[in-house]
Amino acid sequence: MKEKSTNYHKAQKYAFWLFARRNHSEKEIRDKLGKNYDNAVVDTVIEKLKKLKLIDDEKFAKEWTEYRLRHNKSKNFIMRELNRKGIPRETVSGILSSLEIDETEMAYDTIKNKLTRYKKLEPLKAKSKIFQFLAGKGFSYDTIESVICKFTKGGGQNTDESC
Repeated sequence: MKEKSTNYHKAQKYAFWLFARRNHSEKEIRDKLGKNYDNAVVDTVIEKLKKLKLIDDEKFAKEWTEYRLRHNKSKNFIMRELNRKGIPRETVSGILSSLEIDETEMAYDTIKNKLTRYKKLEPLKAKSKIFQFLAGKGFSYDTIESVICKFTKGGGQNTDESC
C-alpha cells in the first residue's frame, strides 16, 4: 500500500484546484484528499477551507439543487445525489420544500422531445417506454402517471379511463 503524504501545501493546492473547477461538499473534499494525504493533513486543509468559506455544505446543496432542477432532475434524483455527496437528508428536504417545484411539468419537459417517437408506438408500449425513462430519472410513480395521462390525452391515444 502506498504511503500517504503529509505535505500540507500540496494538499491545500490540490483542494484549491478542485474548487477552481466547481464547488464541493466537505465529504467530497475529504474523499478526494483522503486518497493521497494523511488524515491529519486532510483535517487541517478542511478547517482552512471552512475558514475561507469555501466549504459550506448548505450553500453547496442549494446551488447544486438549483443547477439540477434547471436540468429537469427529479427531487428523488437530487436527494440521492446530495446524500452521496454527504449532505444530510434533512438539509436537502428543507431546500427542496422551500422551492416551488412542479415535478409533473418537469417530467413532461424531460420527455417531450421523445414524445413524437412514442406517438408512433402502440399505446401500451409507449406508456411502458415513458414509464421506464422517467423512472430512471428518479420521478415518482404518481408523477409518471400524470405525464402518461397528459401524453395520452394530448396524443389522442387515451385508451385508459383513469386519466
